Amino acid sequence: MGVDLRQRFRVTSQRMKKYLLALAVSALALQSTFADWVIVQKSVTDGQTQEITMKIKGDKARADIGVQMSMIVDSATQETVMLMHAQKAMMKMNADSMKSMMAVAGGLLGGGEPPAKPVATGQMEKIGEHNCEIFTWSGKMGTGKFWIAKDFPDAKVLNEIQDKIMKSMGNPQASFAPQASDFPGVPVKSEMTMMGKTVVSELVSVKKDTVDATVFILPADYQEMKMPAAPAKP
Repeated sequence: MGVDLRQRFRVTSQRMKKYLLALAVSALALQSTFADWVIVQKSVTDGQTQEITMKIKGDKARADIGVQMSMIVDSATQETVMLMHAQKAMMKMNADSMKSMMAVAGGLLGGGEPPAKPVATGQMEKIGEHNCEIFTWSGKMGTGKFWIAKDFPDAKVLNEIQDKIMKSMGNPQASFAPQASDFPGVPVKSEMTMMGKTVVSELVSVKKDTVDATVFILPADYQEMKMPAAPAKP
């Protein structure tokens, strides 16, 4: 069984980078409040399109990234669980382990200093029904372009709650990308290039809808994989 789990981890580890990158980018557009919300977003990476659905209820959020992976975040306990559906496996992470992972990643990729802030260009473009101002960002780990809807309902509250959810995950995007509160509105579209990959994300729908609490229950037939120890910083 131990050998089988190690094989599963090796197969999955390469995919995790892509999914974590997609999640970090999509987090800028997946906003929430303490009410029940369902948010759908389209993400295109390397020409492949996938849909990301975020469900929020109270302090809990679940992101279904296509059919391959889900992440369940509890901001009260600061625990994140990654579900890998093909392998029927789960990996539990707390804020400290996420911070450790991102600290090592930042060191390997030249990080270790405060990330650059996004810059307003003054250019306007309409995305769907929203008039958006375009912001750009450039950091050691990549570049980005963001379409910000300043008139998005409850934008400030949405961004504050988004950052709270990310903080409970150890704020993985804070070391290499803008945070929601860095913007004067809600990002309804983003285009980011990091780690050699370009991800284009666009908000499809946001609606208040009752979320069944059972979506946050961990599947009984999934086997837990232990979080690998983070390597020492270079």
